[in-house]
Amino acid sequence: MDEMDPFEARLLFGNMLDNLTGAQPTIDRVAGFAVKNSSVADNLLDCMTEKLEKLAVPPRLNVLLVIDAILLTVSRRTRGMTAAEEEEEEAEAVDARRGWVELIKKDVVRLVREVVPETPGGDGNVPQVRKVVSGWRRKGVFDKKVLASVDKLLANRAGGGATTEHSNNNKDNNGNNGTATAAGGMKHQEILRRIEEDRERHKRHKEDAWIRPPNEPAHNELEAYWETTSDFNDADWFELAAENTNYRHELELLGAASR
Repeated sequence: MDEMDPFEARLLFGNMLDNLTGAQPTIDRVAGFAVKNSSVADNLLDCMTEKLEKLAVPPRLNVLLVIDAILLTVSRRTRGMTAAEEEEEEAEAVDARRGWVELIKKDVVRLVREVVPETPGGDGNVPQVRKVVSGWRRKGVFDKKVLASVDKLLANRAGGGATTEHSNNNKDNNGNNGTATAAGGMKHQEILRRIEEDRERHKRHKEDAWIRPPNEPAHNELEAYWETTSDFNDADWFELAAENTNYRHELELLGAASR
């Protein structure tokens, strides 16, 4: 496999990050470049770290989503490979891809902290970050110790500060629509764009939830559903009662039709 010069790779990757948005095709394109050039992963991760420090808080989420896409792509490729396929592919390429996980593992808490600082903008990133971490847990990307450290960082954090505030009030202090600025520095049109990107991402997240890692323990899927299912509440009782009423009504109709 031809290796790109580290300086050239860093320069190209930096330009891609400069044009990064929350749109999934853009995230996939940047992540694809990173996975393809796994031999210079340390340089590319440094580039993302520097970008996180320079960006305003809300767009930092996009960089974390690139990291998430890298991890899931690498995990999918390496875990899905048979021994014969690993022998067929260059060993260095396989090791380099796995190196991405080890590199990110060392800095994952610091990276997440940069995305969710204790500011209104950071609070707005918390819900999506929790979904990302849930995906890592479900896919077995990191061990429990690493995930526990990230969970501790996110514990007791309220989410949706900037976005929620603007979805409830789209006017600035002067009463002008469409130009309001969120507590995290986001304008109304940017809020709308981000909501649409979140919808698309949520759809893909639900689709991805059906894909299970190869050779995973049988109880993992049950545990994932157990963790993400809400407690039984009054709404569930109401839904069950409605279904029973409909069922009895259908039985009565069938009985009347058979007479």
